[in-house]
Amino acid sequence: MAYAVELLKQLRTNHDKVIHDLQTLMFEGLKHSEPLGSEEAKRQLRHGVGRRLGVMKKSVEQIFTLFPPAQQTPLQSEVLMEVQIYLHAFVINLSGIFDNWAWAFLFRHGLNERIDKRNVSLFKKETQRLLPASLSDYLSSQDISTWHEKYLKNYRDSLAHRIPLYIPPAQYTDDDAKRYQELERQKIECIRQGEWDRLDAVWAEQDSVGRSCPLFMHEFSDEERSRPLLLHPQILSDGMTVTEFGNRYYAAWHEHA
Repeated sequence: MAYAVELLKQLRTNHDKVIHDLQTLMFEGLKHSEPLGSEEAKRQLRHGVGRRLGVMKKSVEQIFTLFPPAQQTPLQSEVLMEVQIYLHAFVINLSGIFDNWAWAFLFRHGLNERIDKRNVSLFKKETQRLLPASLSDYLSSQDISTWHEKYLKNYRDSLAHRIPLYIPPAQYTDDDAKRYQELERQKIECIRQGEWDRLDAVWAEQDSVGRSCPLFMHEFSDEERSRPLLLHPQILSDGMTVTEFGNRYYAAWHEHA
């Protein structure tokens, strides 16, 4: 699988926009935290939201640097591991940032005692009923509800509690698969015989078999909930969702229901 030329151009444009918008949103949070009377609300914005945005921005930059969308050959195993690490960091902070915004809102308005902490979530009705309509309507909309339930919660829960997110090392034709298995047998034989120099050569050849695979998933299953997703478009879409909501949040968070 390779991205079409037009999509590659769009990915480059969207990448630059997402990086810029995440940085701008970091500054916006600092600006809004400065005049707050609540130290807890200030802490949630500065040390919660701010740090998460920084990790997300760095993760997007590194994923695109280590695994350029135009990459055709398989990534080396160590590079692929780095990409997965940044993907894990991105997704866990993508989930956590919404909790920081929820707590910041409750502390700012002194509403934290009115809600069980187990129900503090921008995606739960118990928290949404305390928000201004512009935010609760956005969060309960079909698009955002589906994005949260079928993607964000699903992939975050798997990452945190079950099977971590995974990027396949390559895509293989039938001939590629046969060659890969043959090299796997050669690797085992090299280890048995102690032929370490030859092992390095076999390993290097095996890493070059097939084409890069810009997908990620968690469990290998036929279930819809674990379907593979395109890596680069997904993280850019997620970055856009965060910045879209963040701008709405700061425009309205001085109000409450």
